[in-house]
Amino acid sequence: MAEQLIAAEAGDIARGWRFLTVDNLAPCGNEDALLYERVLDTFDEAAGDRECRNRGRRNSITFGIRGAGAERRIAWLRAHLEKLKPPQLPGCDSWDIRDGAR
Repeated sequence: MAEQLIAAEAGDIARGWRFLTVDNLAPCGNEDALLYERVLDTFDEAAGDRECRNRGRRNSITFGIRGAGAERRIAWLRAHLEKLKPPQLPGCDSWDIRDGAR
């Protein structure tokens, strides 16, 4: 299964897609839900008029942007999400922001 995911992501990258995944992003309560909305708004700003997609899972979300400047836009998104990232609290997982869709 892991090899299939790597092959699929490589195909997407060859077609111009760039990805960023945020793990441990699970809204729990009103404050977290508002932060999650800010994350989505930041993605919309990063994507602009480029082709884009996102896929959420239980505790994570993957953002994809395709087209001219996609790599630069993903880097911008990462920098802005790092600013939104909540502090690590004892006993709690913090966001893990990583390149790629896997």
